[in-house]
Amino acid sequence: MFVTPVDSRKGVERIYTIKEVESYKRKPLTLLCKDISQISTYTTATNFKSTFKMLKALLPGPYTFIFPATNDLPRVILEHKNRSAKTWKRRQIGVRIPSDDICREVIQELGKPLLCAGVPRNDDSYSAATQAQDMYGNLIDFIVDAGPRQQVFSTVVDWSVEEPCILREGAGSLEHLSEYMDI
Repeated sequence: MFVTPVDSRKGVERIYTIKEVESYKRKPLTLLCKDISQISTYTTATNFKSTFKMLKALLPGPYTFIFPATNDLPRVILEHKNRSAKTWKRRQIGVRIPSDDICREVIQELGKPLLCAGVPRNDDSYSAATQAQDMYGNLIDFIVDAGPRQQVFSTVVDWSVEEPCILREGAGSLEHLSEYMDI
């Protein structure tokens, strides 16, 4: 995945440039957090006891939850350079606590969450790190090659609406999720 610190305007712009996404087609990046306290800094997710209980039970894991964003979410990720047009049309943010130990360690060492986007993969015959180096070369600052990884998609749940709904079924168990929502 491509990542940048949560407060890096240049990093956000570079991710969209690498992915060749036109400004009008930009979708929000996901916020990778080290723990629930970071999630509570950038969202209103933990204002409810039931939501906190759900996050504690399901994270870290293959779930992305969309929650309303707080004002602590840096404005640099919500606006273009000229500040006239918003990059994202909504005031929500998708959040995850990754189960990958290396990713969580990077977040811990950095001391702030990361924004991320997936790396397009053309061929499963060699590592994502090798593919990224071949495809993007000097457009990326560095690569963390933690060995072979399965391409796993998270289950995405929009918890920012009155009735939470599943936007994408992924590796996160719907059975475990059903304990916290009507599905």
